Amino acid sequence: MSQKGPIQLDRGSYDGGNLPRAEITRPANIAERDGRINCPVCDEDISARAKKCRHCGEVLDPDMRREKMSERRAATGRAYTRNKNKVAAAIFAILLGWIGVHKYYLGRVGQGILYTLFFWTGIPGLLGLIEGIIYLTMDDERFWEKYG
Repeated sequence: MSQKGPIQLDRGSYDGGNLPRAEITRPANIAERDGRINCPVCDEDISARAKKCRHCGEVLDPDMRREKMSERRAATGRAYTRNKNKVAAAIFAILLGWIGVHKYYLGRVGQGILYTLFFWTGIPGLLGLIEGIIYLTMDDERFWEKYG
């Protein structure tokens, strides 16, 4: 049995007409044995006890993540509510985005006024189509965090 890095290669015997059998086995996870894991976001090697990735800054500890979210909500001055429907916002953006209805719906009145003022250029219509697609593909939690 020979060892090359974390992979051990065990070659079986040659039996008649069959090809040699090769089995690849890994010993006990070296990363766990050394107290190291890979970050789930950037895949860099970090300590298993780390609460935050030193490479990408991702918060790994669930308690710290909840605390960070509450701080973010407190800083914006808005409660984290789910009173806006992302499908409705997307439909408004695709069909009536040229006059900014989706912006009024999402509480962005200043942007809605700009869309209404410049509807004759066609640019708000194109932006509304793009924003409608973005709303549909956006994660629900992220949508509600951003637009309430």
